[in-house]
Amino acid sequence: MRSTLISLALVGLLATGFAGSALAGEAYAPIKLEAAKSIQPSPELIADATALLANVKKGDGDAIGLGLASKVTTIDGSIDMAFPRNKVVIGPYKTTEDMLVALSGTIGGDVPTAPDGSDDPKLHIAAEREFIVQSLTDSQPWGADPMVKGAVCTYAYRSFDAKALQKLADKLGIQSSGFVYVTAPYELKKTPADSAAAAGTLAPDLLYALDYKTDAPRNWIAVHLPEGGTAFARMSVAKFDKPYATGLCFNKNKAGKWVVVAQVATSL
Repeated sequence: MRSTLISLALVGLLATGFAGSALAGEAYAPIKLEAAKSIQPSPELIADATALLANVKKGDGDAIGLGLASKVTTIDGSIDMAFPRNKVVIGPYKTTEDMLVALSGTIGGDVPTAPDGSDDPKLHIAAEREFIVQSLTDSQPWGADPMVKGAVCTYAYRSFDAKALQKLADKLGIQSSGFVYVTAPYELKKTPADSAAAAGTLAPDLLYALDYKTDAPRNWIAVHLPEGGTAFARMSVAKFDKPYATGLCFNKNKAGKWVVVAQVATSL
């Protein structure tokens, strides 16, 4: 599911890089994005997660159940990043199938309905199995999530000040979903053309505001400059990301086996 979702604090750090660009529009300080806390999963965790993946692919309900905690914490975020993530504990259930159906309601998207428009438990189970497979095979570094203390997750959550982000979104007149970050420096252009002069460089680990009010050709997007004004990024090159979280978190049960204790998604 991460592929459908998707991954910008000081103006002073960027002032030199943005010198000489247009000064129309609001100036602002990008929001600091905390570093992801990566964790190297142990061989035991890898083995138990690999077994769960194999059982999910086979559709072996009883074996899948052995890889899930009796109670699973579900964490639901929003594409509007200023909204707080919601945390709910579900379970226990009489059957693994019941747990999978319940978990399917927290995958961040709609589950297909039957041809007659009714809910079909088999479709819910299939959707949840797909979510588990994608979470275990999407190649993101394993890490930690502050909302699932002590667990090792198939992603590493990147924290930020949501209240400050909402305040900035209100100031710039954009939605709180309209912020991005880069993992490596990216040079913006004064106009939407590869041959255009540089307008500055986006620095990693800061949340920058996109400018949806300024028209840009296909494959280009406007970005609010921190000191004011607008520059342009080529979408296929910029590799913009957002601090969304989607995946599974594992912890050891009383028997010492690594099991899924949390499911995390970002709702569309």
